Amino acid sequence: MPSDFISRDSSRSIGIIIVEVALCVLIDVLALFGNVLVSLAVIRSPKLRTSTSMFILALAIADILMALICIPITCGILVSEDWINTSLLCDIQGFVILALALISIGTLALTAINRYFRVVKPANYKRFFTKRNSLLLIGSLWFSIIAFYAGLLISNATRVGYEPSYAVCAVAHILVQTLVEFVFVVVAFIIIVVSYTLVFASIRRHQLSVVSSLLGQSRDSNISVEEIKISKLLFMTVLGFTICWIPSLVIITMDRVAADTTPPRPRTLLCTYLNYLSAALNPFIYGVMNRSFRAEYKRILLCRKTQIDVPQVGSKSIRTFRNTARAAVIWRRGCAPDSKVEMAKVVPRKQDIPVTTSVEQNGDLLLAHSRSSSLCSGVVSLSHIDHISRTSSPTLE
Repeated sequence: MPSDFISRDSSRSIGIIIVEVALCVLIDVLALFGNVLVSLAVIRSPKLRTSTSMFILALAIADILMALICIPITCGILVSEDWINTSLLCDIQGFVILALALISIGTLALTAINRYFRVVKPANYKRFFTKRNSLLLIGSLWFSIIAFYAGLLISNATRVGYEPSYAVCAVAHILVQTLVEFVFVVVAFIIIVVSYTLVFASIRRHQLSVVSSLLGQSRDSNISVEEIKISKLLFMTVLGFTICWIPSLVIITMDRVAADTTPPRPRTLLCTYLNYLSAALNPFIYGVMNRSFRAEYKRILLCRKTQIDVPQVGSKSIRTFRNTARAAVIWRRGCAPDSKVEMAKVVPRKQDIPVTTSVEQNGDLLLAHSRSSSLCSGVVSLSHIDHISRTSSPTLE
């Protein structure tokens, strides 16, 4: 089969070579640029640096490695395959492709567990999914998978061979390796299916409870709209990964069953392109479905600084601030009911109230200002509330 492929490959026209290489390069550029953009967005924006975003960042790093190591090697093979059999890059590509594929599957499973605790078991979420614990889970996953394949290669238990039909190098499977990979994928798939089934069942109950509350009945669910959006976004990443890899697995299985026939080149290359395309999808999913990522993308591309948003007007924190300020007004008016009240504004200065100070603290500070001023000296103005940003984007927590 390899000799037949080489002879057929030598007859490829320049136009076919250009098209094949151009598609590979396009996928590589999209994957690299998009995932670098995602990584910068998570690193730059304080409100995106959550425990959930750690899993998004891990997926982005895995896809960046795919775009930097594996896809360029395939692009070189599509230009000419004469060099690949004797190159160390073949061993590197075969090892990295398989390791990154399993790392992505494992990360998607961890993300599903994260969503389960956040939506279904919110009381236990912050105890299990701190940023430190999330990074520890991700690090353990990466170390285990890399150590497993490195051990196989170092002990010469398996080898990496060139697959000319797919224009990639792949690890030759042995029984133990196949069993471990099969169990890992099945367990990850079960975790993803069960977790998201329970998550969307909880979201459904929440939506029914909202309808009940509108009809005057009791409401016992407190899932926020943003958590629902984030759960749908992360489920879409699973769906995109599945859509790209299921056809690939079907094509590979068909070729293994019919080992005596040479698979058509367009079909096998489609399998390779779909595998690589899975590394380029996530940045587009985040940008389309999440306003915070979309806004941060825009700031990065326009070279703007990250803005620090304050709570939206109408939130519980703002209402607490309004109530505190009104209490100060009533207290001051009660000091001299018969005297003429001098109108004055008590507006905290920027240096007195940093951006990160909670709105409840702002209310306490405003009350302190009113008490420290002259007795019954005026009325507290709430005009500065209008300066609070009304465009705050949804966060990932």
